Amino acid sequence: MKRNKISWIFFVLTMVLAAHGLNAQAVHEITLNVDTKNPNPGKACFFKAGKNTTVLNNSSPETFTIFAQVGDNIVWKGVSSTEPNIPVKITAIKYISGPRIFTSDSIKGDKLVQATVIRGGKAPYKYQIQFSVGSSSQMYTIDPKIQIGE
Repeated sequence: MKRNKISWIFFVLTMVLAAHGLNAQAVHEITLNVDTKNPNPGKACFFKAGKNTTVLNNSSPETFTIFAQVGDNIVWKGVSSTEPNIPVKITAIKYISGPRIFTSDSIKGDKLVQATVIRGGKAPYKYQIQFSVGSSSQMYTIDPKIQIGE
């Protein structure tokens, strides 16, 4: 009986650790959709998240919040919602407040930006996403959030 109890506890612990491993290291694709015909594209945009991503708030670009875990990879990319041939380039993700969940406070990119979550925290990570439209050098910004599970 004692051996069965130990085997059962070992089995349960193995399943818990396996389930945790399956949840970690997900890839979250975040797409910034921009109305490139709008005179102020920074105010005419919205986010979409891939099917592996839980969106906690999508009522506006500024309140857009996803859920991620330590070890997850996040990829930000931009597209035009009105002119498919006009590129939207994500150029940087910059830390604003909350736990520092990435290796750097500023993560640079050219067309897209990628980062891996290295630590968690109770408060949401608030960041600034910087992007440009077409061949323009003008930068636009939005300040969404990421909530990290523990």
